[in-house]
Amino acid sequence: MSIKQYPIHELGFHERLQQELSTYTEKIIHEDGSVTINVVSNSYFLVNDTWNINVIGAISNFKEQFSNYKYSNKNIRFEVKSPSVNLEIKYVWYNKLFRDEWTLTSAFVGQATHLRKLTAFLNEKYPTLYSLLDLEIEKAEREWLFWLSEQGVKMKFIKKEYYGEYTSKTSIANFLHVIYSYLFQLTDTRCKLSLYFGIKEAFFCTFLQKALSPFLKECAKFFVNYFGRENPSVQRRGRRT
Repeated sequence: MSIKQYPIHELGFHERLQQELSTYTEKIIHEDGSVTINVVSNSYFLVNDTWNINVIGAISNFKEQFSNYKYSNKNIRFEVKSPSVNLEIKYVWYNKLFRDEWTLTSAFVGQATHLRKLTAFLNEKYPTLYSLLDLEIEKAEREWLFWLSEQGVKMKFIKKEYYGEYTSKTSIANFLHVIYSYLFQLTDTRCKLSLYFGIKEAFFCTFLQKALSPFLKECAKFFVNYFGRENPSVQRRGRRT
């Protein structure tokens, strides 16, 4: 089943991605256990199509990982012909890194290898694509798997379990779907409450938010009062580089 999205050409979709890529959140853990969160204004991830591990490793979030990084791969290259699709893929990489969903090793080694193949596929099959979310994803996935097969890429493996064996797709075979789905997840601005209740009308979301607001405030107050004494303090600051 194809995932449906509201029209992305409206509301400055790619402009919003550009804005987010123009900053990053830096976490600094102090000796007393407190955490400072700095919102850093820096366009490195937006303007550069090659990201260097020495630059990213200097950000406090990644310093420990960087000190243990032993691989020769020092750069990630974003080379999709469509500038807007290239931006979207950078946006996925950026979020995977800063949300701690990928390690530096994953981003610069394993996933970067998959990215080179996806880039070649998109440049050959969809050089003028405006957005990954414009793909007819089921059709595109069939094309992706056929293209990988032509490249001699292994797409399935046998996994042995206690109850027997089963066939599963390799990570590269799933890669297009993973990137597409994650981009959709990151950029879906529809009301999560109305989606949960299966109702599309915007007024329903507003109604639920107002109805639940007192309850949510009390929940927030409880968590702050209960956990605030135990957890490290969290400060939010902003700075420019």
